[in-house]
Amino acid sequence: MPCDIVAIGIGVHPEIGFLGNSGIDVDGGILVNQQLETNRPGIYAAGDVANFYNPIARTRYCAEHWDNAVKQGRIAAWNMLDERQSWRTVSYFFSDVFDLSFNVVGSTERAGERILRGAINDKSFSVLYIDNETLLGAFLLEQSPVETKAAGALVANRSDIAASKAKLSDTRFPLNRAAVQTVLVLQGGGALGAFECGVIRALEERSIHPDLVAGVSIGAFNAAIIAANPGNATTALEAFWRELSVDTPDIPNEELRCAVSSLQSVMFGAPHFFRPRWFEPILSLAQFPTNWTSFYDPSPLKTTLSKYVAFDKLRDSPVRLLLTAVDVETGRLAMFDSYVDEITPEHILASGSLPPGFPWTTIDGKHYWDGGLVSNSPLDQVVEIGGLTGKKVYIVNLWLEKRALPHSIPEVLARRDEIVFAEKIRRNIRIWEYIDDYRQLVEEIMTSLEPKTAEQIRGRPRYIETVGEASPVSITRINREAVEGESVSRDYEFSRTSIDRLIAQGYGIAVKTLERQVKRV
Repeated sequence: MPCDIVAIGIGVHPEIGFLGNSGIDVDGGILVNQQLETNRPGIYAAGDVANFYNPIARTRYCAEHWDNAVKQGRIAAWNMLDERQSWRTVSYFFSDVFDLSFNVVGSTERAGERILRGAINDKSFSVLYIDNETLLGAFLLEQSPVETKAAGALVANRSDIAASKAKLSDTRFPLNRAAVQTVLVLQGGGALGAFECGVIRALEERSIHPDLVAGVSIGAFNAAIIAANPGNATTALEAFWRELSVDTPDIPNEELRCAVSSLQSVMFGAPHFFRPRWFEPILSLAQFPTNWTSFYDPSPLKTTLSKYVAFDKLRDSPVRLLLTAVDVETGRLAMFDSYVDEITPEHILASGSLPPGFPWTTIDGKHYWDGGLVSNSPLDQVVEIGGLTGKKVYIVNLWLEKRALPHSIPEVLARRDEIVFAEKIRRNIRIWEYIDDYRQLVEEIMTSLEPKTAEQIRGRPRYIETVGEASPVSITRINREAVEGESVSRDYEFSRTSIDRLIAQGYGIAVKTLERQVKRV
């Protein structure tokens, strides 16, 4: 390739000789896991010297650039403070060569295919590195922050680019169009989760399939089944819910039927979900009722879930699974990510361990309760993981925002739970509005700089990731509606009649909601 100037980057070698007799594993760098911890507990490495495992790229490598060092330094510090943080982002590096600037996003070494966008002679040029219909990395010369941010999002989210692949060589096709995510957020609500089953059927009939599904509590159970059965979860979900449901006496009076069914669940549990502890033999003081920390044992659910979720395949699913739980001892929200964690039945149970009904679930020495105690609609966590890129979000709201005044203690308690667990996304939207105000302020300040200086700043990773562009997020709410004479025990009433009704209601309301959405468009 004829050229006028050749710039040679000969590389650097990490200074690790002093660790020769330390017992810390090294191999072209200091070997660390995705939490940046070495083989010696409590010792961390970050930045240029770290040979780290990247769960997004699913490979191990070193990234010698300050952007990577800053990001890893934060993660290492959080983990030193006993937080549970993993590397789950994309490496950037940039350089200015005379009057040209370029960014490299992700990994470029393992690609089986390259797609070129633009031409070098036009000083606007990109190379997209692809393998198995996903973008591994990109080289971007003199590209806009929007283009660079979209490339980073495609890498970070392992987005399937098969549908848009033929258009990627055309610079008139913006990368951010390919980077739009479809997100499904599923709440907790006990037996009300059957409503979500009907919603999924309506979505799949209209070829709406999530790239990412976030679940809390019973929503975590549904979300795991969706991620394990990408594109065709309806059959598995309906079978799962029919297995959870129980036979109850056929009583003509609906209110009495629901009351009897709820009492049956309270007294005897649901055979494929949970069983009461008072039927267990008392063999020790630890099992004596005064020492109980829960009323029910949810271990039967592990067997039930394993019929519908191949846990060893979740990491390779095209649907990313996010689950949330609360650390009992710290009160902090923990997040489990199928791209990062080996999701097990315990992770699902942890998200649904609502006290005092269910006990906490222990994973790696930490004890977790139901994530809905902190947030029953984890859209914040979705944005944190999936990035501030374009998103089509579908939120299934199981709890009514408005209801008439309660007239009894049971109704008061039921309404209290409804208020606690109802969707609170509007607060998050207001925060995003603040972020957008700051983004616009930065843009106004940028206009006061010299054009070339402003152009260079816009090419920096921190600008691209935090300012970049306004990222449209459309939110479709699919809200469960009250049924006349609805029982106050609606969230633990598992009769087959009620479960079938909830599935049908979820389907019907989702169909109406999606039809209204199409008409508005």
